[in-house]
Amino acid sequence: MINNRQMNIINILSDADGRMTGKEIARILNVTDRTVRSDIDAINKYYECQIIVSNKRTGYRIDSTLIAKKDIEIKEMIPQTSDERCIWIIHDLLFSDKEINLIKLQERVFVSGYSIDNDIKKVRNIIEAYPSLKIIRSKNHIRLEGDEADKRKLYKYLLTQETQGNFMNLNSIANFWNDFDLIKIKDEFVDVCDKYDYKIRETVFPMIMMHAGVAIERIINKNYQKCETDEKLKESTEYIVSEEFFRRVSKILNVEVVESEIELFALLLMGKGASDYRKLKSSKEEIKNLIAEILDNLSEYFGIEFSKDWDLKIGLETHIASLIERQKNNIKVTDIYLKEIKRKYPLVFDMAIHAANIIEERTGYKVDEAEIEFLALHLGSAYERINSHQKYRCVIIIPHNQMLSKPCIDRINSRFDDRMEIIKRFSFFEEKQIMEYEPNIIITTVPVKHSLDIPTVQINLFFSHEDESKIFQLLEKMDKRRYQDDFTTLIKKLIKKELFHVNESYESSAEIIEVLCDELIEKGFADKSYKEDVFKREDVSATSFLYGFAVPHSIKVSTKESCISTMILDKPVKWGDFEVRLVILLGIREKDNRLLKIFFDWLSNIVTDSKKLNQLLSVNSYEEYMKFVVE
Repeated sequence: MINNRQMNIINILSDADGRMTGKEIARILNVTDRTVRSDIDAINKYYECQIIVSNKRTGYRIDSTLIAKKDIEIKEMIPQTSDERCIWIIHDLLFSDKEINLIKLQERVFVSGYSIDNDIKKVRNIIEAYPSLKIIRSKNHIRLEGDEADKRKLYKYLLTQETQGNFMNLNSIANFWNDFDLIKIKDEFVDVCDKYDYKIRETVFPMIMMHAGVAIERIINKNYQKCETDEKLKESTEYIVSEEFFRRVSKILNVEVVESEIELFALLLMGKGASDYRKLKSSKEEIKNLIAEILDNLSEYFGIEFSKDWDLKIGLETHIASLIERQKNNIKVTDIYLKEIKRKYPLVFDMAIHAANIIEERTGYKVDEAEIEFLALHLGSAYERINSHQKYRCVIIIPHNQMLSKPCIDRINSRFDDRMEIIKRFSFFEEKQIMEYEPNIIITTVPVKHSLDIPTVQINLFFSHEDESKIFQLLEKMDKRRYQDDFTTLIKKLIKKELFHVNESYESSAEIIEVLCDELIEKGFADKSYKEDVFKREDVSATSFLYGFAVPHSIKVSTKESCISTMILDKPVKWGDFEVRLVILLGIREKDNRLLKIFFDWLSNIVTDSKKLNQLLSVNSYEEYMKFVVE
């Protein structure tokens, strides 16, 4: 038999994204490299094959094919960094009725009590923003106490941090596949859509390309199924687009053209209209009821409302119908997502597990991890859509009957429906009932005095242009505040202390770029191609500005991690046409391109405020600089 530590090595390598060195494994298990080598030899001897493959240069990797053949059961995902452990601990505290035993926790994640103590300190810092939440420690146990509303807010905050920019980013989605370039496939799809003047909404485009990737993966692995549809489907524009798209893919990747995949993709493009063409052995009504139950469960358990997301419902309907057919025909989905989804997005994966449990209970079919990962992709995309279109929640107070209030509400909706949602109408103000709906805005047709920290605007019952202006100005003010909150959080992450330099002296702009780029390369934030690209951008046109600062950056090559290097010079350096004292080297990963707008919005505010700019130039420390930046 193999011992617990050896089983832990199998678990760690199964979770790892790629290879791990003996030192990395030893550090996690708190043993020597020699012990790790000895354990791996013992594991391979026990199973009489090379379950764990070694390479002197790159380290160890698990042979997942042999793991499956030997029917080795892999335990739960093991968090390998402090941040991963913090999320893991918070999740357990949020959704477990019991306390967490810290001694057992050490054994489960293979770290010392000292490391766990540091993790708990981080967790306490995270929950500081939620006044009612407290970590209660009793000897070797901890538990989370506080209001359920704050627990829900904490979970949604963590989920937002986890998904941000990943499920709506095609580059991130493309990384799931190694056998083909999804970005090139995307270009072909766009070309086909242009040819037939077929429009795709931007918000669902990443999800559609995700489905395309999955379909291609099935074709490559000859792991597809029959799709029963009405013959009229072939007359639709969606079918024509889908057919030409897959014929192009066939030529590019040298794979066969599969009729069922063409039909499934056409149904996906159709959206709501797909039900008119799909022939299901399972009742359409049963599947819709199943989806409604899943969304109700997610709302009740996680506090996340997906019921109005038609794109999610359509995607789930297509997937669950296919899932049931696969189970009936004993067809397995290729496991291509596990290392990415389960590790990188554990909270999204947890929602998918809830959905899978309901599917199992209602259909009797076991949903394996590969299917759960696909459900997670749907839910992650849907959650990102919620956040990318987050409207302000508004309650309105109108002490009149519905006949009089409806025209007023209708006019407000017609003008501001894209920016806010009226979630409740009240006839009178009462603090408790208002707070139950957690509004961002209160609109009232009568004077209202209250102590709530919620912006309130009074309008006329007969909604006028002046009233429209009042609401518009309030929304602009709130947008600015929201932007400031996002910016403050963001800028603290980007402007790193180890990349901040003050009272420096250099002779030329080229020398400064050389120094700052070399630092990023040395610290692992970028590689040499990034530096070359920064110089290439500078050759096109100097990145200096009239107000005495420069923002060197790359054209195409991104950094490995988004960051900002800052240098304040003792004396100005000639940089293009201007004298420069403040240098900001900008490094943004492709997946973080959304940060560029926030950064340049901030920069434009700085350069138009001479007082603020002078404050930045006069600082003597990182802390002083950050104080002026975020105030």
